[in-house]
Amino acid sequence: MPRRFLNLRGENRGPDSRAMKRYLIGFIIGIFSIALFIRFGLGSKAEQPISFNHKKHLSQGMECNACHAYYREQTFAGMPTVAVCMECHEDAITEHPDEEKIRQFQKRGEEIPWKRLYQQPDHVFFSHRRHVVLAGMECKSCHGDIGQSEKPPTKPWMKMKMQWCTDCHTKTKANNDCLACHV
Repeated sequence: MPRRFLNLRGENRGPDSRAMKRYLIGFIIGIFSIALFIRFGLGSKAEQPISFNHKKHLSQGMECNACHAYYREQTFAGMPTVAVCMECHEDAITEHPDEEKIRQFQKRGEEIPWKRLYQQPDHVFFSHRRHVVLAGMECKSCHGDIGQSEKPPTKPWMKMKMQWCTDCHTKTKANNDCLACHV
């Protein structure tokens, strides 16, 4: 049976016009779905290897620098090492299965493979020290209320685009000169 489509005047040329409409609707929905994934990053969530509960650890009196040891001195804040975790979790103190994961990393001589969520392009210089120590910013300015989270984030709280940064610099009267951040 020959295929039939709409003619140039839009007249139905046969029963295959319904199939063509379904194809076009599916194609449009597919393009729209891909655009949503790209726009909102729905396909790029990073699952962390340990389900770290910031809220619980802070309520126990831990400071941010216990796990993020370099945020006061360097550009990268750092991630918790197995040794830091083992200071408290050498023996089981909860029934959470991730405690055993920590001990298994230690047993194999491996570091916890944390997934980095915030990454600046090579031409951007960002220093945690400059923002936290010198400017007195709180972590939640860029990372949201991370101290109250019970699960690790799977994506950045805020996409740090240049406009977002320059708006903050303008609002806080920080240096907005290009060379302050771009190398």
